[in-house]
This record gives sequence, C-alpha cells and structure tokens, in this order.
Amino acid sequence: MQVLHYIPTYPLSNFIQHMVYVNGSLPIPYIKELPEGGINLIIELNEHTSNVLFEENNANLKWTVKHAWISGMQKQAIVYENNPDSTIISIRFTAGGFYTLTKIPVPAIHSIGLEAKDILGYTFNRLYESLLNTDKVLDKFKLIEDYFFRYSTEPSMEQDIVRFVNNNITQPIEWLVHRSGYSQKHLIYLLKKHTGFSTKYFKRIKRFHQVANEIQRNKGHIDWFSIVHRYGYYDQAHFIKDFSHFAGISPVEYLLSQVQLENNRLIPDMILQLPERKY
Repeated sequence: MQVLHYIPTYPLSNFIQHMVYVNGSLPIPYIKELPEGGINLIIELNEHTSNVLFEENNANLKWTVKHAWISGMQKQAIVYENNPDSTIISIRFTAGGFYTLTKIPVPAIHSIGLEAKDILGYTFNRLYESLLNTDKVLDKFKLIEDYFFRYSTEPSMEQDIVRFVNNNITQPIEWLVHRSGYSQKHLIYLLKKHTGFSTKYFKRIKRFHQVANEIQRNKGHIDWFSIVHRYGYYDQAHFIKDFSHFAGISPVEYLLSQVQLENNRLIPDMILQLPERKY
C-alpha cells in the first residue's frame, strides 16, 4: 500500500485540513472512515472502479459511487467495502471549511454518498479529467489545490468564530460565548450553519477524535482510567458506549486495530478493520 499525505498551502489550509493519496490494498474486507466534524471529498482515480459504502448503524442502506463523492454530515463512521482496484485521494475539510469555501449549505450534503459533480458542478468534471491525465501524485495535489483556490479564501469573521469554537471545544459553552462576543443563540446558529451539528453533538465528535488520537499515540501503554476522567466521561460504561457510537467498535477493539495493522498509522482518519469482524 502506498500512502502520501499532503497539507495545502496557506490560506487554503484554513479550509482543507489535508489530502491523502492511497494506492494499493490490504487483505481486509472493510475500511472505516472516522467522523471528525468536517466534510470529506473522496476522488476515485480509477475511472471504471465503483465503491460501495454504508453507514455504520445501517448496513442495509448502501451507496454505490464512482469517480468522486462527498461524505456529507458524518455523524458516525462510514464503512467501505474494501476494493483492491481502488486508488483514491481523500480531501478532509476543516470544521466549517467546506461551507466557507463553497457557500453550499451543509443540509444539502447530509447524505454520505452524494456524487461530487452534483454538488460542485461542471467545473469539478474538468478537474476530474485533469486528475486522470496527470501522472505524478504531487501534481494531482496541486491541481486540487488550484481548483479550490478559485473559491474565495478571504478571511471571514464567521469562519474565525467556528475555528475558535473548534479549537476550544472542550471549554464550557458559557466560556465560548463569553470569549466569542456572540450570544449563545447566535454562536449555536453559526456552528450549525457551518458544520450541520449542534454544539453538544459537535463536542462529542471532537472528544471522540481526541481520544482516538491518544490511543494512536500511546497504543503501547494506554491508561483507560485516566482517559475516562480527563475527557469528562461519567464512567467507563459511558466512555465505551460513546466511543462505540462513533467508531462502531469498542475502544479495546480500536486499540487492537492499531496494534495489529501497522498501516493504520499511515491513515489516522481511517480504521483498517480487522479481517475477522463481520458486518
């Protein structure tokens, strides 16, 4: 498996967190995309290859997608049937970054399998054709970067506020309201407008992702008791339930996925699912 990671140049990095190129596969049946609060755009570079995905909590509702698709408001993990013929570039937007760049309302992209061309229009079709005709991966990243630089990357007060909330989401809502200078009602409105999430649910997603990152960093010596208390869970049962809600597997199962499959460290936003688990 070949994995290349790219951080866009400033100021686009305010809106796009990173791009990841993945070529090749592992002998596993499923791959999971973890939620983080931002929108994902996935581009399939093998134009005749289809991909199948479904929500973590609804394996009966499946989407078959080709070329490029948008993950939408990702409330839980998205599960992909592993396709050995797939070569993708995954673009993860910062919280609120997709809306600020494109001005496309988040409620319009609530589904997880929307074709990108239906959302971004004919200009994206031209980008896709250019990507297929470009050999070097770095040049592909540059093409995507140039495409999104066509949108306005001017500073936005609203995006600054959303970024402030995202960076300080562990603080109480009263603290966020006081420091932002906005009313609580307007702050909640801005977060919903830019991310699609309520403040409470957004806080849960960000806490989950912080815990997942800590497990990745410290997989050789995890102190579960410390995690439960430092991240504000009521008890161990609450921690397991909340983590499983977003990941579809328990914290211990997630730890095993990190330990047993070394490639997991290459794609931190994904779970390369253990082969023996069934859906």
